[in-house]
Amino acid sequence: MKDLLHPISLVVAVLGFLCLLRDIPARRRDPATTALASVFLLSGLSFLFSITPMWTYLDRVLGTVNLAVPLAQGCVIALIACQQVVLTYWGSPPDIARRRARVWLGAGLAVIAGLLVLFALLTPSATRPIGFTLYYAHDNVYAAYLTLYVTAYTIGEVLLARGCWRLARRSKRTSVRVGLRVVALGAVVTFGYSGVRTGDVIAPAFGISLAGWENFAWTCGDVGAMLTLIGWLVPTITDQAKNIRYWLKQHLSYHRLRPLWLVFSSEAPEIRLPVDHGDRAQRRRFRGIGFKLYRRAVEIRDGRFVIRQYLDADVRESSEAHHRARGLSGEELNAAVTADQILAGLAARQTGERLPPGRLTDFADTDPETSQPMDDIDALLAVARHLPRQPARAPHPERASA
Repeated sequence: MKDLLHPISLVVAVLGFLCLLRDIPARRRDPATTALASVFLLSGLSFLFSITPMWTYLDRVLGTVNLAVPLAQGCVIALIACQQVVLTYWGSPPDIARRRARVWLGAGLAVIAGLLVLFALLTPSATRPIGFTLYYAHDNVYAAYLTLYVTAYTIGEVLLARGCWRLARRSKRTSVRVGLRVVALGAVVTFGYSGVRTGDVIAPAFGISLAGWENFAWTCGDVGAMLTLIGWLVPTITDQAKNIRYWLKQHLSYHRLRPLWLVFSSEAPEIRLPVDHGDRAQRRRFRGIGFKLYRRAVEIRDGRFVIRQYLDADVRESSEAHHRARGLSGEELNAAVTADQILAGLAARQTGERLPPGRLTDFADTDPETSQPMDDIDALLAVARHLPRQPARAPHPERASA
């Protein structure tokens, strides 16, 4: 069972670590992010060391029998301490969190040191990747070793379940609440592993063997660990999914604004903002979709400014009447009217016709309600949707060189 579940758990840990790895440079001053990444790394190492091929490889290379036991369980104690560090920084002021984090890390190191000392007192004679605990259950030194490990492990999981549940109640973010509750559920599942290992310490005194419970212990340990790792990942995956959606929306918006941009750049190429192609840093910035979308929106706004002196009130009035008859209203009506004003304004600019002050007006969508960064883009997209479908024209060569 161990060699069946551990590789699956290892994959979950590695994927989670890689998922967090991209956030570490941007949050290198955030101890909680570093601690959380350490949880996934240490979890992956603990599973890796416990898989039979790696266990026997370590024995052969390092020359110490069953050294995978303290290595794997030391990683588990370290990740338990790191999980408490994450909860501490998420739930306490920075000054208090730093002090408590040092206590948790110090306690974890003390337990690991105790495990190494007790393991050194053992006299293992052969590699036993399967059934190691049952084989040494009668040994008093190993009983002390297992007692120390199980006690620290159980206390850590109990505090983890309790801390996550409390913090979930206080969190305002849905993804964080869900993630913390999944972590708490995973911690509770691991109690099955703790119970069997506690029984392994007590059973020899009564002449009992818990060999039949080994699969149950490993199942509870691995399933609980996987749930815990998945729970920690929920907020990160949610944030990254939002970033991906935002990135896709920027790309789509950039391409959907092209018809509106071409309408202006074909007739008023002077709106195009210059780019210094010799500046390497500026070229890198220009390749980013956020900068490209912002630039396109600015150029469209500049185009609107160019034709403001050609906006005829009669055109606006007749356009409003036409689109109202089509059933449009509100922001959609304003966008449709603005599209008509743009086309009429560009045509008037070509003829050079000047309007008397009494006939001048403004764009119908002059004051759109914007509260989010993409709201202004959405307003331009609404105008672009109402442009007539026609082949896009390239800017006139003579005007483009002006």
